[in-house]
Amino acid sequence: MAYDGTQALIEALKRNPTRAGVQEALSASDFLAPGVSGSIRFLRSGDRNGSVQLVKIRPNPNTSSAYDFLPIPSN
Repeated sequence: MAYDGTQALIEALKRNPTRAGVQEALSASDFLAPGVSGSIRFLRSGDRNGSVQLVKIRPNPNTSSAYDFLPIPSN
């Protein structure tokens, strides 16, 4: 998510590199930035338009990454 946030900020700065310009760009209906999990867009509420999966990270020396990423169920 940090990568996606950085990509959104870069795209907003390209449009208008001022504090007010970034806010305007991020809230624009045509705003779009490339992200790891797909295109980054925002709803009128300011929430990201897309789903996010939270995971619990557990060490596991038997995997190639040495960790397991276990989904946390949403309530």
